[in-house]
Amino acid sequence: MNSSLPAITGVDSPPTPDAFKATKHLVDSAVPAMADIAVVEVSDSTICEHTALSEACAGIGFRRAAFRGVRHPGCAYRIGEACRIPSGTPYRRSLRDMRPRIVSPIPAHARWLAHDPVRAAVMRENDVHSLMVVPLTANHVVLGLVAFYRRRGSSPFRQADLRAAARLAQQAAQVLDAIRRELQEQGMGRRFQHALLALPPQLTAIEEVNGHVPENGPPGGWFDVIRLPSARVGLVAGFCSGSGITAAAAMSQRKAQIRAFAAQDIDPGEVLNRSFAPPTHEPDAQGPPSAAGHCVYAVYDPVTRRCTAAHTGLARLTVVDADGAQSVTSSTQAPIGSEPCDVAEFDVPPGSLLALSCAGPQEQHQSAPGDQTPPGRADPGMGSHHPAPSTMSAVILTARTRAATPTNIATWDLPNEPSAVADARARTATQLTSWGLPDLSFTATLVVSELVTNAVRYSTGPIQLRLIRDHALICEVSDTNCAAPHARDPAPSEQSGRGLSIVAHLTQGYGTRYTTSGKIVWTELNLCGY
Repeated sequence: MNSSLPAITGVDSPPTPDAFKATKHLVDSAVPAMADIAVVEVSDSTICEHTALSEACAGIGFRRAAFRGVRHPGCAYRIGEACRIPSGTPYRRSLRDMRPRIVSPIPAHARWLAHDPVRAAVMRENDVHSLMVVPLTANHVVLGLVAFYRRRGSSPFRQADLRAAARLAQQAAQVLDAIRRELQEQGMGRRFQHALLALPPQLTAIEEVNGHVPENGPPGGWFDVIRLPSARVGLVAGFCSGSGITAAAAMSQRKAQIRAFAAQDIDPGEVLNRSFAPPTHEPDAQGPPSAAGHCVYAVYDPVTRRCTAAHTGLARLTVVDADGAQSVTSSTQAPIGSEPCDVAEFDVPPGSLLALSCAGPQEQHQSAPGDQTPPGRADPGMGSHHPAPSTMSAVILTARTRAATPTNIATWDLPNEPSAVADARARTATQLTSWGLPDLSFTATLVVSELVTNAVRYSTGPIQLRLIRDHALICEVSDTNCAAPHARDPAPSEQSGRGLSIVAHLTQGYGTRYTTSGKIVWTELNLCGY
């Protein structure tokens, strides 16, 4: 089992254009009004999330962000290229003390020119005689550096020019600082998101599990694989709107809520309706902006080979069987929490691929009511169709289904009468011996006896006993009574009322799952050592 998780953007990744746009405005304002040439280098902390999050890296790496000259002279570095700012130069001194300075005139044989031969050669080629260096700083953080040059024929820089340049640089620095802070927030949100995107160990129900979230999109997307009782599995793909840590926190909350409701073994549609319900203290609200989102939740049962799926918003489930035929669920345009989720139940052939996808904000404008899906065999229970969201910017979770081995399943229909208890015990003991689990016979027959006794006592219809050998020994007893059993605290003199307490003590887990005709009470016994 593997997953494709988002990587934190590195220094060598293509820079975002925001810092370049801000500094382009600076050089356009300065040339030719203030200087013949203006060049801006920005810190990597304004173009890279990883560097923005690392205080130790702030002000170390720089890239050429903007350039303008009155006669289009040569440029020492191309836009986007990493820049070297050597020590002993006016550029490095301004970065160190965060103070602007004028170097005028520039001596032809100044020692610092030898330390920076690349810039020195360009200055000689363009007859530069006056230099003004202004650091771009905000909140005592170096965000970049702007250099102004005057060529032969222009007057040298004066103190009035330096003050005007400092004001212009301060405006650009404030914009760069806002960009850096946004990168920090996005980076923190993405790290939070990355930490939550983990897949479980190998499960009986599925294989070849892969997950993907947009690498450069908002960190509100997530996928999840949930181990459910009776060898079933829950698959989730979702997206919460917002940006940075706000989106990641909303995603974390929704993921936790879905896991909590899924643990209660309730219907997938009910899971989503409860998870995305509006706040109870604001009956007319649709929840805070960070809570808005889209989600698809599917439960696959490898024993019955059936899947129940629910979705809301711009989310969908595609089922591709071994022959390549597709069954596609639709995307709905209804806001989260405004109406019940679409739910469908269908058979899934073994070896089919379940593909859950959930569009991010970039795709919301692409789907509209009435759009048609690509050709495929649509499931009739999921409504009208809409185009698939782009796989490049959508949350994707794929899992290939696997059916439980028939020899690991034993099912018996029992009459609703007291004699069924002894019959269930005998069948259980025989089956465990055939599975090579005779040491579990005493515990399992006692658990089965208690469950069947309760079914006979409190229901009137047929009873079914099913044993499943999986990561644990699963015992299921179904009946027609919708009331779940509950533990009692009987007095020492009472002869009954201890059955559920005995079951809880002997098993590693038990619970109740409701069906259209009643309920299923299940237990799991540890198979450690087998």
